[in-house]
Amino acid sequence: MCVASMVMAHEVIPSDVGQAQQKSGAAHRNSPSRDLRKVGEGIAKAVLDKNIQALLSYDRADLRSADEVSLKNTKSDLYCYIFDSDCITWGSGNWRSVYDKLSQAHQLEIKVSVSSSPYDRQLYGSLYFYDASAVSEKDLRSPDFLCKEGPANIASWKFRFENGKWRSVTPLFDSETRGPCPSDVQGVDQ
Repeated sequence: MCVASMVMAHEVIPSDVGQAQQKSGAAHRNSPSRDLRKVGEGIAKAVLDKNIQALLSYDRADLRSADEVSLKNTKSDLYCYIFDSDCITWGSGNWRSVYDKLSQAHQLEIKVSVSSSPYDRQLYGSLYFYDASAVSEKDLRSPDFLCKEGPANIASWKFRFENGKWRSVTPLFDSETRGPCPSDVQGVDQ
């Protein structure tokens, strides 16, 4: 296993978030995007160490118990999705486990994207884990690329900033969702 580096590739922070942080005097030390980046680094370490308990600490509270049971079963869909490509039975044969995506990356990077929702004015963030030697920043901005290459090359997870802390809004690594593929892109086999 070789992980050369983990680098934040992108961040978007609304200007009002930066102003709120400056009032506390911690704008440069504790911004929401930096905090989410630290979450991403902890998640990557938990996956690479196959530390299920550490990984579950980032899980949605309402899913944690069921996910713990699934992750203890090495033939469950969730275990396969996260740790073992060999037992993935869905898709067209191009799905790789999150563990394989991270451990086989020549240059593992974490893209952090943070933005404020116009609907509820809450701060949302996405983490994209990928091999920067195979996936470019431009590729990550392409919905078609995310849908086509996501199963083999990109792991993603979505969070919301609540009471000063990032909390998952989707299941582990967007399992049970379309992953990094935006829901408005049609006609993609997953």
